[in-house]
Amino acid sequence: MTTSRVTLSVWDSTILLSGLGCVLGGLLTVTFLRPELDTYFLCFAGLTAIIAMPLVIGCVTRRMDPFDPTTIIAASYFLYFVFAPMRGLLAGEYYFFGRLVMPTFPLASAYLACGVAAMWAGYFASGIARRGAAVLPEPPGSRRGVIAFASVVALLALVAVTTYAHGAGLSWTRLLTLGQLGSTTTTSQTGVPDSENVFRNYLYGTLDWLTSAWMLFYAFSRRGRKWLVVAFIALLLVYTTIGFRFRILILVLAPIVYHYLRVKRRPGALKVFAAAFAVILLIGAIGLTRTAFRSSSSVDIGAVSVGSSSESFEGDLSIYQPFLAIIQSFPREHDYLWGSSYAYLLVQPIPRSLWSDKPEAPIRAVVQATLGSDAATSGVAYPNVGEFYANFGAVGLIAGMWVFGLLARISYEYLSRHENNDWARVLYAVIFPFLVQVISRGYFVQIFQEASFLFVPLFLGMWVCRHSSYGNQSDMERGSSILKAMERGL
Repeated sequence: MTTSRVTLSVWDSTILLSGLGCVLGGLLTVTFLRPELDTYFLCFAGLTAIIAMPLVIGCVTRRMDPFDPTTIIAASYFLYFVFAPMRGLLAGEYYFFGRLVMPTFPLASAYLACGVAAMWAGYFASGIARRGAAVLPEPPGSRRGVIAFASVVALLALVAVTTYAHGAGLSWTRLLTLGQLGSTTTTSQTGVPDSENVFRNYLYGTLDWLTSAWMLFYAFSRRGRKWLVVAFIALLLVYTTIGFRFRILILVLAPIVYHYLRVKRRPGALKVFAAAFAVILLIGAIGLTRTAFRSSSSVDIGAVSVGSSSESFEGDLSIYQPFLAIIQSFPREHDYLWGSSYAYLLVQPIPRSLWSDKPEAPIRAVVQATLGSDAATSGVAYPNVGEFYANFGAVGLIAGMWVFGLLARISYEYLSRHENNDWARVLYAVIFPFLVQVISRGYFVQIFQEASFLFVPLFLGMWVCRHSSYGNQSDMERGSSILKAMERGL
């Protein structure tokens, strides 16, 4: 079974198409029952139909892989731009930070529909994607040296995170007990980066190295696997205390995706829905409790339930509101950014202590121009389509989405070319859930930084372990050789 030829059962095809039919039927029914909302629900139905195009194609041809990027991409855009605005509309949430944004949804949905169509066009440009995947470096064919390399990465990450924690006045006891134990010498919340200390933020980013190292241990280790469970629980506790849910999503989903890729099987539709519901409840529960975890406050366990967790999750989907504000503001109230939010990648690494007049990050300009200064300091995020539009308008949105679709397909084609290689499986297993972060956080500099910390250890490991000389050394010799190779490479 190759990744491009996963056969969908008749039962699963029937479930998926029936579910899609019920959703579209329900949306169209509301247009007749609520005439005052008919324009909105026609937009919801149209967006759903365009977002679900790969699903329909897969069900009709019965050649669909639940782990191909279209599934998680389509689910994300549906939740963010159909389910969330529909919920907000019915709840009367027309304003965002005092700005009336909901009437802009029909226009924004038209732009988004064109963008999603362009994204699928980029994704289904299979010839270009195959050529793109073909020029990427081959993954190592040998398993030798991987455990030694992963051990070095894990050790460096532990040292860096410990240094960060010490500088931030935190302790491992606090991080491992959901903020309930352990003293702290800081009044800041756990896991909230210090914008004035760039070096400390880089140390903080090495948390992602722990996920990368754990995935390598999970894929390549043959002994002491019981300790992987202990390490997984420890990482889950630390990430939960910090409260950054995308790290938890990757930590939970990546090993599941890797397992199915390795055994060359796929879960049925009902298992996928059950797993998705469980992840929703987990993310929602963390959303309910993360403020208490970060501030070391006591947690009211009784307040955490299926209903409250679901409601918390739904409340975190409202990135459509900043997107609507961007559509309203650019270029009427603020000129397009013309690529400055991407170019800021060259400025970001320079500490403000060395450049006192360092420009503010474009994300602040976007949020402040659209929603005001209060929103700029409240952690408001906008989706990737928002940054595409803020830079180059509708043309930029369409072009950016085409490139996004193409890159997603290249990652899948790379897996298809090397489906029997554990390095390729690990890499793709991490990419798959990370796509949600790419969609929901439309600040390119942030995404690039997060991706660098998460994927550079994997890319570096592929480069290091491709040298067969490491395979004939002892574990201690391998570790020493890897460190030297890293020094030469850096």
